[in-house]
Amino acid sequence: MLASLLAKDVQWIGVLDSLIYAIIGFAVTFVGIFLLIFFIWLLGKAVNQAAAVRSRKKAEKAEETPAEAPAASASDEVSEEIRVAIVAAIAAYYAGENSSCEFKVKRIKRL
Repeated sequence: MLASLLAKDVQWIGVLDSLIYAIIGFAVTFVGIFLLIFFIWLLGKAVNQAAAVRSRKKAEKAEETPAEAPAASASDEVSEEIRVAIVAAIAAYYAGENSSCEFKVKRIKRL
């Protein structure tokens, strides 16, 4: 049965033809990858340009409006004792849970 399947008239190609087909395949693949890389690079440039324009507009808008934002006074600051109490409460909570979470508070800032 296998012999009857292989006995069909199959067109054999030579070494030179297969080499040409391989080179054409490599070239098409290379050009396709090059076009994909170029498209992604171009898209990145466009996004960076749009971000630069957006930040420039924000800067111009900030310059136009006077800075009347209330400055944070010393009474608005969270005292060192309260910060330590918050960190201690969080650490005690995780210690009571027997969690393997490696939680570390690096900074507390007012939003």
